[in-house]
Amino acid sequence: MKKNETAEIKIVLKSDRQSKAGWKAVRKTWPCIRKDPVLAISGCLGLISMLLVPPDKEYLRYPNWKVLICLLVLMLAVEMFQEAQLFAAAAAGILNRVSGLRRLTLVLTGLSFLTAMFLTNDVALITLVPLSLLVFRLLDDPKALIRIVVLQTVAANVGSSLTPFGNPQNLFLFAFYELSLPVFLRAVWPVAIAGGILLIVLILLAPDQSLKASVPAVPVRLGVEMGLAVLLFLSAAACVFGLVSEWFLLGLALVLLLPWKPRLLLRADYSLLLTFMFFFLFIGNLSRLPALQNFFARALAGPQRVLLAGAALSQVISNVPAAILLSGFTEQSGQLLRGVNVGGCGTLIASLASVISYKLYGRGEEGCQPDKKRYLLAFTAYNALFIIVLLLISVLLP
Repeated sequence: MKKNETAEIKIVLKSDRQSKAGWKAVRKTWPCIRKDPVLAISGCLGLISMLLVPPDKEYLRYPNWKVLICLLVLMLAVEMFQEAQLFAAAAAGILNRVSGLRRLTLVLTGLSFLTAMFLTNDVALITLVPLSLLVFRLLDDPKALIRIVVLQTVAANVGSSLTPFGNPQNLFLFAFYELSLPVFLRAVWPVAIAGGILLIVLILLAPDQSLKASVPAVPVRLGVEMGLAVLLFLSAAACVFGLVSEWFLLGLALVLLLPWKPRLLLRADYSLLLTFMFFFLFIGNLSRLPALQNFFARALAGPQRVLLAGAALSQVISNVPAAILLSGFTEQSGQLLRGVNVGGCGTLIASLASVISYKLYGRGEEGCQPDKKRYLLAFTAYNALFIIVLLLISVLLP
């Protein structure tokens, strides 16, 4: 065999081995991407942007540390509230006093709405969807279960829009634009109230049936967890409103948790914080490219364009990244707030909280088998109605 033919065979074999190694790497990486696609997308965007703007000292100015630290401490406080079983105890106590499917739906969606206002939409669904699965295990009505979980999800997304710390995008925009509470509420209350009224109408129009929901009583654990949770939550709220600095808040959290609850520090959702960091990197680099600055300035000229861009982009990359991305190119804070909060309705990935409730439903409970196809159809139908109605209201408002 000639030398050049031997060399060609070696090159082909080497290429084949490299190709197999590449596919093997992709197969290993794919589960991570499926587990958290938003983190994967934000990471890719951040790394690509570094090719356009090489690292320099300006990178240190990109992160909004107040948002990151407030979000971290709120997550830690919520973890301790859950350890103390506060949410489960309150929900179980209310449910044991409810009779009738319509009233039960009102209570569960109302709890989701109110809990999301103060403890984020994620926490509302993590706490209350499993409770719904437990209650509806007593009923032979899978359609009613799907309907109530979908309405809980919508209620959590709508209710969370009403406070600065109800969801991550509100927390970010409130800090980024340095908004006052009256300015913030003026932007979001019409959408939240309209969404709440629509929820009530849909529940009252649905058929009712008699039932007696009985769930085991859950005792509240009054102790270190509850005390630390209250202190950290109030401190985080004070930081959101500018009463204490973010570095004081971080120091307080570490001083309180390291001696008593060091393992709790590992249970925060660091993938969400890392997603924020990647988007800060991406947006910081984009803002230094004059051509892109001009493009976004033209695309977001006018309040209604900002509103529609926030809602539309949320459908594709979810509303938290959409808020971070668009905030760097517009001063229309009120319209952007409305846009990304309305945009939480729509597709399954428009709000990460919607993904959480879908996963919880899909996991199911003993005696309660999930029907994911029917769930997605119901989810899409209800969310399409909400995003259309809330967008129309937002467009008509000044």
